[in-house]
Amino acid sequence: MRYVVGVLMLVGMARCTADYPATNTAVPPQSTGPVSTTPAPATTTPGSTPPTSPATSVDTLTALPPPRFEPDGGNLYAGTPVRLVADSLPPQAVVEYSVDQGVSWTVGDRFPLMDGGVLLARVRVGTKAAQRRSRPFSVYFNRVLIIGNSIMEHLPVPSLGWFNSNGMAASSPQHDFVYLLTQQLKALQPAVVVRLQNGGSFERNYAQMNLADWDESLRFAPDLVVVRIAENVAEDQVDRLRFETYYRNLLTRFAASAGPVKIVCSTSFWNQPRTDAIIRSVAAEKGYPVADLSALVDKPEYMASQYKNPDVARHPNDRGMQQIASLLWASIQ
Repeated sequence: MRYVVGVLMLVGMARCTADYPATNTAVPPQSTGPVSTTPAPATTTPGSTPPTSPATSVDTLTALPPPRFEPDGGNLYAGTPVRLVADSLPPQAVVEYSVDQGVSWTVGDRFPLMDGGVLLARVRVGTKAAQRRSRPFSVYFNRVLIIGNSIMEHLPVPSLGWFNSNGMAASSPQHDFVYLLTQQLKALQPAVVVRLQNGGSFERNYAQMNLADWDESLRFAPDLVVVRIAENVAEDQVDRLRFETYYRNLLTRFAASAGPVKIVCSTSFWNQPRTDAIIRSVAAEKGYPVADLSALVDKPEYMASQYKNPDVARHPNDRGMQQIASLLWASIQ
């Protein structure tokens, strides 16, 4: 009769993501005596990896400490390298992280920090995942470029009943989305510089614009670009004039900045369904976040109805500006 030999061994492999095949070269001894119920000592050939039973893999993975973040959270400059350090990794294990509360996971043990919030890290073997580690991060920026239109800034036009020099139609400069967003940026980086770029000409004449027209903005070397345009795009012309192509080229131009740059897009405050669909599609293609303003469209509580001129009245009031700033900030962080 044959002896029943039980072999259980787990070899921890530090920071290794390569797959190594398990090799069991131990040969059960022959015997004519009674069957033993005592496990025999494990024997392996030098350099081989003992086999691991599925039950042991799961149990060991559950007890495995999650990777550590280096740096261990905090307020960091955009693009700061973050490492994930695992003390040991089982065979075939991978380290991965999530920047969206675990909705999606990316395999890797290092990445440039471009998103704030609670970040997660874990080890996974196949479909089995170990416990997570979470750390709060915030991201600050030094040079911010906001591309916008009249909602961003509009000089006085007395004939329209508009007398301010700020985003139309906020009641004062302290109530438009640029000011509100700048205050949030300054809370993380007091020395941040925010520059405004009129994008109205692109909205109206994107098919005739030369990308070289944006060179001055590129020389500013922004590390955050907020593309807050859409309202003045001719909705019935976007397909014929290939708005999608020109919008993609615009984003590509700013992505070519000298250093790490985060680009945030925005849909329209007005009813522009086709334009919005293109913006969402191009942004998703490039992996850029989108501040979706669709919940504000045509809602009287967010519009400046106190103005008699209909063109002014369709702009956001103070409450609408606050909502725009909040949605942009959520996409930035």
